[in-house]
Amino acid sequence: MPARPCPSCGREWGGGIACQFCSQVEGLPPGVHLSSPARRFGGYLLEGILVGVTLIVGWVIWSIVVYGRGQTPAKQLLGMRAVDLRTGEKASWGRMFVREIVAKPLVGLVSWVTLGIANFWLVWDSRNQELWDKIVGTVIVNDPHKRLLPGVESAPTPLARRDPSDVLPFPTAQPKPQPAELEPPVG
Repeated sequence: MPARPCPSCGREWGGGIACQFCSQVEGLPPGVHLSSPARRFGGYLLEGILVGVTLIVGWVIWSIVVYGRGQTPAKQLLGMRAVDLRTGEKASWGRMFVREIVAKPLVGLVSWVTLGIANFWLVWDSRNQELWDKIVGTVIVNDPHKRLLPGVESAPTPLARRDPSDVLPFPTAQPKPQPAELEPPVG
């Protein structure tokens, strides 16, 4: 089987959901790449600073607004976004809420039990996923040009997954109904 080239860098793709060289994510518009562990760590630090600067209340309100775009306040400032692995679209508000309010504290408990080792999961994960990303079925991508928002570039296609056992099962999203084409009146 011939190697397929990456549409972003032109080099051999490899076997994962992202190009082994430039991290372009399969099925997403060119220029949407997996976020590196270093960038994600910077996002965690920025998130902490924003919580303090906005006196928590501002951060909570800001979070409620941007969760619907698959972002947290720091992700918005850094041009990052959570993407649903099954659909290839930005994570929904509900998925972001579960990710931030339920899954992260749960992983925090696991981290406490493992003496902090669970916090470094994304360093050795091929998709740069933290445990809470695996729980809710998301990956974090760099989307600086907002290509995953409606009406920008092309619509994403579902991400191909090589190992379906590494995310928890969620109900498959139903396709959105398309409006019927308007027909001119007869007569």
